[in-house]
Amino acid sequence: MAEDLSHRLADFAASFSLEHAPVRVLENAKIAILDCLGVAVLAASEEIGKILLSFARLNGSPGPCTVWGSEITSNSRDAALINGTLAHGLDYDDRNHASTYTLASTLAAAETCNASGASTLAAFIVGREIRTCLDGLFSKRSSGIGPGARGWHSNGILGPIASACAAGKIFNFRRDQTLCAIGLAAGSCGALTRDGGTMAKPFRVGHAAATGIICALLAREGFSADETPLEGRYGLLEALGPLPPDVLDSLGGSLGIEYDLERVGIRVKPFASCTATHAALDAMLRLVQKRTISALEVETIECDLRPYPLVRMSPKRGFEGRFSMPFCLAMALIYGRLNPEDFTDERVEEPLTQEVMRRTRHVPGSKSLIVILKDGIKISEPIQPARDLTGWDEVAHKFNQCVSKTTPDRQRLALLNLVARLEEIPSVRSLTELLHVQMH
Repeated sequence: MAEDLSHRLADFAASFSLEHAPVRVLENAKIAILDCLGVAVLAASEEIGKILLSFARLNGSPGPCTVWGSEITSNSRDAALINGTLAHGLDYDDRNHASTYTLASTLAAAETCNASGASTLAAFIVGREIRTCLDGLFSKRSSGIGPGARGWHSNGILGPIASACAAGKIFNFRRDQTLCAIGLAAGSCGALTRDGGTMAKPFRVGHAAATGIICALLAREGFSADETPLEGRYGLLEALGPLPPDVLDSLGGSLGIEYDLERVGIRVKPFASCTATHAALDAMLRLVQKRTISALEVETIECDLRPYPLVRMSPKRGFEGRFSMPFCLAMALIYGRLNPEDFTDERVEEPLTQEVMRRTRHVPGSKSLIVILKDGIKISEPIQPARDLTGWDEVAHKFNQCVSKTTPDRQRLALLNLVARLEEIPSVRSLTELLHVQMH
């Protein structure tokens, strides 16, 4: 069970090349990169971004790496920290969040050595596939099994390992160097589900990216680490356990044989809130499109409010609204939409928003959203699987919406073009220089 898992990850990272991967893997990787860059640039102009950029200006160290959505350059560690945090800053990145720290660590490493677009794409695929091959650790959290059920969040547990492998790929690591980076990263992890709805949650992503860079740089210098850090006695799997045999057997078994980027693809979010809000949010939007309803008419809203993982039932701040089903439903009912800019303190404090949230009731396991009006009429809408944005065109439209306010059209179109043909560009810096935004 999970025998030689650390070595399997290292073997895959060291041996992978773009020629090994189906065309669909490359296509989906570029879609993931485009989406991640777009939401990060948007986050740079929001509350969390302003705090991060102020922090970077006051505390960052000089270097060649771009801080996305800003005029700042920094060293690889600090750039990975800020960019990873920005990428998850609005909870608008793809649903398993694997692109965030993987891209932040990949681009930071790539800029330090002026890597090609092809090398950058290969490293991103390596990091993302390594992360997703370990997802089984968190697959049974809703059944009370595994570290996710005990409060650990996958971003901070798996992110440092994926980031270290991605950075190591940029540095052309041998198998033994990659294994050392994994060993360093495996004991450098941590994140809590309780962080949801606070800026601590995206910070764990940035920390994972920065940790991966640090581990790779230390491994490159000849640092040492255990060679069985995941599966060995007192290793990460035992520390996260107990884990049932089927979970252990699922880890890394098809790595390099099947690709998550081909089999599952990219699940791109249409809303800047926790995935757990999306199915009910979609139901509310369908309901108000079918029938005009004034929020003042509503007596009660009944829904499964998903208290796990949505830990902010009564948000006090806009940022908390991303992890609050009552807030998301209130926005959809009152305004007929939910945009990234709606998660503000002012929206939360609106009297009508507060009233609608108070009238929202938790019905565990409910398969429908039910709106009960004050005249007794009940309106029901079935809860369907959350929809995703699919294909290059839909994700490019989202990207354009994210960056259009801060990025001139010529720069935006050039970014789209370079991501689309990433494997062809000689230097990744031709892409990253377009991520600079002049702040006003």
